[in-house]
Amino acid sequence: MSGRPRFQRFLHRRRFYAQLVRIVGANLARRGPRDAVFVSLMGGVGDLVNLFPTLDALAAQAPVELATGPYPYRALAEAHPGLARVWAPFVYKPARGPHRRLIERALAPFYARVVLLDTADGRWWAHGRHIAATYAARCGVAPPSRGYVHLTDAHRRAAAAVARAHGLDGFVYVAQVIRRSRPLRSWPLAHWHALYERLRGVSGLPIVVDTTGSDEIAVPDFCVPLERLDILVAAALIERARLFLGPDSGLTHVAAALGVPTVSIHLGYPAASCRALGDSVRLVEQAAPFEDPAATTPARVLAVAERALGEAAPPAAPPIAVRA
Repeated sequence: MSGRPRFQRFLHRRRFYAQLVRIVGANLARRGPRDAVFVSLMGGVGDLVNLFPTLDALAAQAPVELATGPYPYRALAEAHPGLARVWAPFVYKPARGPHRRLIERALAPFYARVVLLDTADGRWWAHGRHIAATYAARCGVAPPSRGYVHLTDAHRRAAAAVARAHGLDGFVYVAQVIRRSRPLRSWPLAHWHALYERLRGVSGLPIVVDTTGSDEIAVPDFCVPLERLDILVAAALIERARLFLGPDSGLTHVAAALGVPTVSIHLGYPAASCRALGDSVRLVEQAAPFEDPAATTPARVLAVAERALGEAAPPAAPPIAVRA
């Protein structure tokens, strides 16, 4: 559940009204054919990263306009070169039929298709299918094998400056995300700290810890605590890492999309429904979905991380653009 007070949640889920007026107004003033496809997906970060290849395939057929949530979703979408336009923030309540019907009816005269991907199905994870494949099917294209994050030279220069400021060359990047509102999807803080201690010993590399979005931000003194970065600068810093570790959260999907060797500590939902995609991902999966996160031990994660480090070559100089 959102941490916003009830009245703020009420207003937040109705932000699409003003945006809908803007979209209709822009289309009334638009000249030329109305052949674009309107796609809406509010978030999260991993969902958008895995959706971008689907939107690329769709854009080969017609211009694609994406409606999404506020930062960081908006930032990811606006960086994507394959989109004709981004509308944000576009936030509604998918479970409310009147919201969906209003959006579809208001936009149908202006678009070849209106595709609302946010689902009202509270058990979307129980159908044995990855959510990215579901999105692709609804868009009428093949499912992606890996996500996509678009980085520019400016993002990479900013990441290089962060690396210099911390004296980083080869390093391990960790997303420590612990949310009290999601206990079955959060690894215990003590497990994270035990992992850092053991990983320091076997890797000999600096351990950079990103606690953005986490309720628990304490890290051991020997780690490098990372300041809050812009989502795309963080992605560019991840691109420079020898190894990435994280839970099933947005940055883990970013690392997988960039092809960085990734260890995903998958807790909560079945991995088949929402795991990070790509050949660079090593999955540490629970014996059963929603079991006690503490049952996934630091020793087990360390063993997978050691194998990943042993197989990982030092990253090459970052390219001008990353296409995944």
